[in-house]
Amino acid sequence: MTSLQSAVSGPRAVKLSMFLSRAIPEGLGHRAAGWAASAICRAKPAVYHTVHSNLRQVMGPAAGDQALERAVRQVFVTAIRSYFDLFRAMSKSGQELSALVDVPETTKANARALWNREGGAVLVFPHLSNFDLGGHALVRYLPEVQLLTLPDPPAGFKILNESRQLPNVSVTPLSSSALRQAIKLLRQGGLVSVAGDRPVSDMDKPVLFFGRPARVPTGHVRLALKTGAVMAVGYCVYSAETGRYTAHLEPPMELIRTGNLAEEVALNARQILGVLEQTIRRWPGQWQMFVPVWAEGVQG
Repeated sequence: MTSLQSAVSGPRAVKLSMFLSRAIPEGLGHRAAGWAASAICRAKPAVYHTVHSNLRQVMGPAAGDQALERAVRQVFVTAIRSYFDLFRAMSKSGQELSALVDVPETTKANARALWNREGGAVLVFPHLSNFDLGGHALVRYLPEVQLLTLPDPPAGFKILNESRQLPNVSVTPLSSSALRQAIKLLRQGGLVSVAGDRPVSDMDKPVLFFGRPARVPTGHVRLALKTGAVMAVGYCVYSAETGRYTAHLEPPMELIRTGNLAEEVALNARQILGVLEQTIRRWPGQWQMFVPVWAEGVQG
């Protein structure tokens, strides 16, 4: 983690951000996100180069330098504004908080399709837009959910994890006991939610992601194969035209079975990653990925 990321994700910084988000008027907070993003792009700290390299792979060689620079700046605008909006919303009740996000009827129908399924469902999401706020809106339409997060989270992330706890949501950093809990919940027809686009461990076998090998996790695929769960992709996006967030949930996907476990993991991982790629490619400026996804990607 870069020094800038370490500073902004520390407990004091998170608590200060929570306080300021509630004290500053909404319009000023959103304008400040733009100012802060411009300052980051001028200073070009290590995290800037990480985002730049990640988006270069996503947007491809056809994207010009100006388009790439605009997308990089938009990532920082999105991240700062998303946390500002999330922290302001956290003082509201669960129902008031969820009402801040639009949920299309197709998403509600796809959520209903996940109820009472034998083997449960694994929900995979990208770090797109205000994924926390979108998750708060989605879980109103879902059965019991276990959210698997980064193992051994730093103190600042622990504060964020506390904000993710809801009556039907348990937040568990990744561990052997958390995986046993997930297997039990899936077999009871519940839902396990994971991020599918962030490298977590150097032990993960590389899989193709945007055309290049990346150590993005595949443990959730193994979890689904073990329990017979379906998989579905959920995500949140922001519209500058409406000034609102929208939570989306794709239709559940049945697993591909061949009788060969390694082949099944590879095929189903690509099935999920294909959907994530389409989603991220559509909104590259909202993809908040601040760690290198491709090992040799960072420059500067």
